[in-house]
Amino acid sequence: MALVDAVFAKASERAAIEAVARSAHASFHGLFLTADLATRLKRVGGRGPDASDATTTVAREQEAYALGDMNWPLVDASGSPADTLANARSRLE
Repeated sequence: MALVDAVFAKASERAAIEAVARSAHASFHGLFLTADLATRLKRVGGRGPDASDATTTVAREQEAYALGDMNWPLVDASGSPADTLANARSRLE
């Protein structure tokens, strides 16, 4: 099993990662996590140095993303990490 964490804002990006899983003969379960802008700004603004390239500017730009055909389940990620995990698990069942 592999876990891939990225935005995958374009349908072509989502299709590409699904194809990688297929080529590796791995099962694939795409989840698209969502949170309102205020929550994302608060989280990004409170981060220390980490591997993410997200900034408040990036969070604001995400509001204009055209996601296209979304065939992945949407998961509410606006709550606590435990809430988000529970929401994700329910979408996988």
